Order: sequence, then C-alpha cells, then structure tokens
Amino acid sequence: MERISLKVLLLSIMLLCIPFAYSQGVEPGLDFDTAAPLDLSTGSASINGSLTKTFEDNHYYMLTGLKSGVQVSITGSLKGIEPGLTTVSLYSPTRARLIGVDQVIGKNIVKKIELRYLLAYDPANPGENKLYVRIGKSSGSLNYTLDISIEYFFDADSGRDAGATMKDAIQAPSISRDVVTTFRGYLAEKEYGNDYSDYYKLNIDLQPKDEIYIEVKPEPYLMVWASLLTPDGFSLRYNKSESKGEPLTLRVRGDWKTGVNTFYLAIENMGGAGGGGGYTVKVEIHPPKIEDTTATSFAQTQTSPWPFLGQENIRNIIIIISVAIVAIAIIVIIVRRRRRVIRVEEEWGGWSTGESWEGGWEETL
Repeated sequence: MERISLKVLLLSIMLLCIPFAYSQGVEPGLDFDTAAPLDLSTGSASINGSLTKTFEDNHYYMLTGLKSGVQVSITGSLKGIEPGLTTVSLYSPTRARLIGVDQVIGKNIVKKIELRYLLAYDPANPGENKLYVRIGKSSGSLNYTLDISIEYFFDADSGRDAGATMKDAIQAPSISRDVVTTFRGYLAEKEYGNDYSDYYKLNIDLQPKDEIYIEVKPEPYLMVWASLLTPDGFSLRYNKSESKGEPLTLRVRGDWKTGVNTFYLAIENMGGAGGGGGYTVKVEIHPPKIEDTTATSFAQTQTSPWPFLGQENIRNIIIIISVAIVAIAIIVIIVRRRRRVIRVEEEWGGWSTGESWEGGWEETL
C-alpha cells in the first residue's frame, strides 16, 4: 500500500512539472534575436503571457518546423488590463511584417485574434522555414492567450508548394491517352499568404494529331488564369476565369512527336487579387477523329502528284520556278522600257530636223 502511494505521489509530481517545464521552454524573447523557438512540426503550440511592465512592450516567438505549402493559423484573444494600442503580427525570416492585427483594447475588454498565412516555395530556402510572432503594445497593459497551428496545402501531393517559375515547377502525375489525370493545387488570397503562382511539369504520352485537353476548376472563392507552355517558355494556349469559381479549359492539337512530350502548366490568381483557395486540374488526351485522319491522308495524296521526287525536291522545284517567273517579269519590264525610250528618241529626232528648214529660209531671202 505504501509502495502504491509512493508511485502515485511521484506520478503527481511529474505531471505538475510538465507544464512548468513547458512554460520555461517558451519564455518569450524581447526582440527578434532573443525570440523563443516554437517547434510546429508536431502540428500546434500554445502561448500565453502578459505585457504589464513599463519597459516591456513586446514579446517575440520564433516559429520553426515550417516549409512551403504550410498554412500557419493564429487564434486566441487579448484582454486589456489598462487601455492601450496593441498588435499581434507575423514576420518573415527577413523580419518583414507579413500580416497583423492592430487595435485599441480597453480595460477588461477581450478582443479575438484570427490570423492565417500560406507559405509559398522559396528557391533560396527550399527546406524548412521559420516565421516570427510579435505580441506588442504602445501603451497600457494586457494578457494574451494564443493557439498556433499549421495546415498542409501541398500541390499535387508533392509534399511542398509548386514553384512560381518553370525552373521551380513540380512534377505532375504522368499523363497518357487512356487515363484521365487529376491533381489539386492551392493559391493564397492577397495578404493571407505569398503563394500566387504554381507551375507544373507535364509529361504527356502523345501521338501526332492528338488533342491535349486541360480543365482547371477553382473553388468558389478563387479566380485563376492558366497557360500551357513549351519547354522554352512559348505559350501554346491561354485562358482565364471570368468570375470566381468558374472553370476554364485549354485545348491544343498538334503534330506531336510519338512518345512522351514535355509541357509546363502555369496557374495564377493575379497576384492574389483573384482570391484564394484550392483548384482541381484535369488532363485528358483526345485522339484525332476518323474523318480528320481521312481528310489529312486525302490531302497528302492530292498534294503529292510526283511522290518519287519527295517533298523536299518538290519544294525546291517550286522555288526555282518562282524565281524564274520573277526574273522573266523583270526582263520584260526592262525590254518594254528600252523600246519606249527608243520610240521617244525617234519622235524627237524627226521634229528637230531644223538644218534643212533653216537652209530653205536662207534661200528664200
């Protein structure tokens, strides 16, 4: 019985020490350099504290364990002890303010806090990222209680956000003629993230005259534009939503090489002005219709009266004939001009036979 009581006592002491140790681990910093680290790789963390001292106007926390495609959410409340201007703000790794709430809180007044921010892919920092949270006041005093959590919005199930350039594009699922390929992506609304553009690399198994059909369907609060690009950045097709939630389509038919062809799909929301949310991309390959194939074959038969010469030789013969026609035309023009000059000279010469005329005048005198 004594052993059981001793175990219960030790367990109680350990449970009491856990919150004490946790609170010691998140002791807030007074500036960016001393910000207390909060590891969000586990999914969430909670912070609470007070700004009551005269020369203690800010508490700083550093959020770690973040990466692109992660949305950080901050919810909670501030309670005024003495009236004053307060702020809860989120900062980038370079300590630039990203988003925040600034408000005056009166004595014993409770204000709710809701912030969210979606992180885009950063080529300069492709791995884990970090952000800073600042709780501050310019006057008065307050208590705060905040819950910080993360939510994953990875593009095409890639484990990260799609980059904003062709160089940083992520690989979309492979696409073939017999399968309808779909994948999802996400974009941030302006001021609620910096993810405004997604690029995907598409490997499509094609045959000549196949049609690439792409449909982009945004969620109700999102409007996007999309472009299908060649590997050198040339836009094959472009389209955009006319309103939020309206899908768009891209259709391209070409004389593709047989096998896997590479393209890039760009999807953007006009710098965040088109709203935020998810979208679904559907890609299909439509083979050419039978009548199109028949018409193409007939046209090829009709345009090749001398199949033994080959297309290249026929083109060269046509060029030579065209040059000869132009040369003949030039010669004809030159000959006509020379004849006209000779005729004019003859006419002027007949009128100016003044020697005999003058001689005849003298004889009369």
